[in-house]
Amino acid sequence: MEFDENKEEEKYTEDDYVDIYSQRAVFWFSTLFNVIFGGVLLSINLRMAGFKRAASQILLFSVFYEFVTSFLVRSLNIKFDPAIMKSAQSGIPLTPEQMKGPLLFVAIVLVLHATGGLILSRYFFKKYFPDNDYYAKPVLSAVLFAILITLVLNVLIGGL
Repeated sequence: MEFDENKEEEKYTEDDYVDIYSQRAVFWFSTLFNVIFGGVLLSINLRMAGFKRAASQILLFSVFYEFVTSFLVRSLNIKFDPAIMKSAQSGIPLTPEQMKGPLLFVAIVLVLHATGGLILSRYFFKKYFPDNDYYAKPVLSAVLFAILITLVLNVLIGGL
């Protein structure tokens, strides 16, 4: 076996790297907004890297996961009392017993969204992007877009 000193080691060029949303962005979008938002970011990443079929599968997974978790949370039958919510908005301090339902609801939703974010970022992201051979894309436009979509959906559903 000969060793060729003149042969250069294969080096990556700038064209080999892809600008994608980071693993951290996928997790936090899933946790703070919705697993579907994190799935959309990961799908955009996969399309940019050429994994078109996987991008569709990730979108289907994130929508399925969100429907399952929504069904699970609704089956727990944790409800908000509108009178308690109005008094909280007017600045009247709530008793711990009055705060129990809303806090429990928010905690369960955050845990389920974080679990979905971990699945997307730790399993799927690592599966398709095992190396750190990408440049992290800025998330400001994605954050603004997610806030806009959330506000529009809240207005359409009647949440505001």
